[in-house]
Amino acid sequence: MSAIGFAVVISKLNQIDSRIQNLQASISEIKNKIDRSIFAKTKSAIEVAEIALKMSSSSSRRRLVSEVIQPLLEAEHYYQAAWDSDWNEGNCILSREYILILSLVYVTETKCYLELKEHEIALKRLAEAEEILKPRIRKYVKLLFEDPSGYLHSACQGVRLSSILEILKYVTAESNIDKLSDEHILTAIFNTCSIESWTDSIPLKSRNAILALVAPSLVGVEWTLWDRMPWNTGARREVILGLMSRANQVIASYSGCPVHD
Repeated sequence: MSAIGFAVVISKLNQIDSRIQNLQASISEIKNKIDRSIFAKTKSAIEVAEIALKMSSSSSRRRLVSEVIQPLLEAEHYYQAAWDSDWNEGNCILSREYILILSLVYVTETKCYLELKEHEIALKRLAEAEEILKPRIRKYVKLLFEDPSGYLHSACQGVRLSSILEILKYVTAESNIDKLSDEHILTAIFNTCSIESWTDSIPLKSRNAILALVAPSLVGVEWTLWDRMPWNTGARREVILGLMSRANQVIASYSGCPVHD
């Protein structure tokens, strides 16, 4: 990761911070869930790493890089525990943000070890990052598609069956398309009259994850308000298409398993 890469990391952290603050401002149950001092410390460590790699003195560069690793390790432990807590409590409003922060921290830590010429440690830490992130990403994406048949409703024209099946292949680790169709699609295809039962059946955990991803302003709002949004308007269709697009991005960016829209 080059110096420009660090700029991208900082930019993404700023975006994450902005989204978290917006969610915290509107959702009382998560107002005190984020330790902002940990976030500030994490961001500061990444900024120091960026400065260190620009230094002309190799000894100064290596000294600063060495100092950065400890707060990065602390951030990894904190956000891994935060993700697990968010998941186990059934909240899942901040699941994506925790995954993104963890990913950025691991990238920075790996760069630090490479700068220290500790190539074996860098490879080991990348492998450990994959072990930690992949199952959580898979759980998260699966949560977004608790009942995938809903995304094939007639109101969601433009969402293709192939996209749904590709995401199902990822979250189930099943490559047999016929089996996926039989188990997850054909048995649950319904008509317009049953759309209400589909929305009512979405678990709170999935609902929070979906809305936090594509419509944060609706998180914490009574689900009946969501139901009042008519299916024949473009508003809900845009939410569904946005969800499909975001889920594809999550899979492609963090799993190494690109999915096409």
